[in-house]
Amino acid sequence: MLNKLMEMLELLRRAPPATNATVGAPFARRDIAVVALLIEAAQIDRASSADEFSAVERIVRERFGLDAAGAEQLIAAARSQLDASLEDWIFAAAVREGFTPEERADILGLLWEVVYADGGLAALEESLLRRLTRQLRVGEAEGEAARAHAFARVGRTSTPEAE
Repeated sequence: MLNKLMEMLELLRRAPPATNATVGAPFARRDIAVVALLIEAAQIDRASSADEFSAVERIVRERFGLDAAGAEQLIAAARSQLDASLEDWIFAAAVREGFTPEERADILGLLWEVVYADGGLAALEESLLRRLTRQLRVGEAEGEAARAHAFARVGRTSTPEAE
């Protein structure tokens, strides 16, 4: 098991950051990385809600233009990669290398949308998102803007700072 994991990490490390580099056909490495981070955000507090996973499914369909079956395949591929990994830094690195700064800020907004989907914000969720903001190299102002936009998209009436 450890050897298989080490081989996978080495393959991911050597894979070019190009947008068409694939980990599990037909999905690009960077796309699997985005979805893996969305799943991580949904389950980080160990109290994953149906609302958070529904948000992940909706975001995957909308962002990647997939039907329900295609979204399910991409989510399954990302979950498999996430389950086989020891840390999420490898996914953050793939996103950082595969997307522009503006796209990374948009992705951060999607992550905030997932954690806000259940109507609350757990300390572990906020910690994860703060760490990913740094790992994705999204500036503080852009990160806060992404958070505020996500907060508005989920239709909340209070402010993120109030939580």
